[in-house]
Amino acid sequence: MVRKKDYFKLGLYIILGTGMLLAVVVILGAGRFFQTTYPLETYFDESVNGLSVGSPVKLRGVQVGRVAEINFVSNIYPEANDDEARYVYVRCEINPDLFENLTEDDFISYVARDAKRGMRIRPTSLGLTGQLFLNTIYQDPESNPPLPIDWTPEHAYVPSVPSTLSRVEEAVTTISKTLSSLKQEDLESIIKDVKSIVGTINDFMNTEGGREAGNRMLDILQSTRGILARTDKLLADPAAEQIIPKTASILTGVDRITQESADNIIRAAAETREAIASFKQASQVLSKTLTDPRMDKAMAEIAPTLENMSRASTDLANAVSKVHALVNRLNGVAASQEANVRSIIEDTREVMQNVKELTEDAKRYPSGVIFGTPPNKPHPEGN
Repeated sequence: MVRKKDYFKLGLYIILGTGMLLAVVVILGAGRFFQTTYPLETYFDESVNGLSVGSPVKLRGVQVGRVAEINFVSNIYPEANDDEARYVYVRCEINPDLFENLTEDDFISYVARDAKRGMRIRPTSLGLTGQLFLNTIYQDPESNPPLPIDWTPEHAYVPSVPSTLSRVEEAVTTISKTLSSLKQEDLESIIKDVKSIVGTINDFMNTEGGREAGNRMLDILQSTRGILARTDKLLADPAAEQIIPKTASILTGVDRITQESADNIIRAAAETREAIASFKQASQVLSKTLTDPRMDKAMAEIAPTLENMSRASTDLANAVSKVHALVNRLNGVAASQEANVRSIIEDTREVMQNVKELTEDAKRYPSGVIFGTPPNKPHPEGN
């Protein structure tokens, strides 16, 4: 028989066991009530199915907090308009122990500063279970702007970005709308054009010209492969490691000389343009003079003048040739002939000055270029 003392002991064991279990639960769970956390909120304009209170909040894979509340924005901020009232409100609790010596005000300033730099919260799937957690990432702030809001957040605020699944669904929806906008006739026309193009290419490849083009393409590919192999061999040569720095040094010297002589080259080019413009104007005046009917009588007397013009043209051609030679030599001897480059530039300037003076004389007295010095005026006899 069971005695009364046995019932007493059994009841005492049950009471003590239950009390110990409650004490363990209270001790393990009470730490959260006494733990200091910083609130942080965000809003989503999409479904958050799979996200629940207690879901982790991570920053680059490190859990920094948990989801404390999920609600609708309209229940938290009644001043939200109709579009904004559909947002989902999520409040998180961030563990400040991971941010040493960071007060709550400093935490709010830190979040606001990093939100401008692109800090965003994205719902991320936790494996194949369908559960979500909030992943804090950094994105381009211009391509991922925050959701429009008409209120001031009560806590530290980090904008959100759509989840990967939401973006996939949006892309599928866009493709579906694009395909549905195509008419059956358009699809048939596109398929018919593709078949026509493929048939034309097939017919061409079956002809002698197509086969020849295919053989040429194969030859080109073989040549390209050989060139790449030789290039790879050259680059693998240890001498290439010395050639590249030397080439860079030479280019640096050329760039330095070009910068030092840039003003002289620009000035010489400007004077050349002025000389050419003056010569063009003188040529126009000369053309008008030659079309004068009185020139028929003077053609027999202009042989010496033509010789002078021929010599002047030869001198001009020689001057232009020197300019071209100077420009060509600048690229070849710039690294080692810096002093000569400056000397040649000075000579070129003197030649351009002579050409300019010649054209200015032709512009002021064009007939003097043709006839030479004008004859003395005749004096009547007896005067």
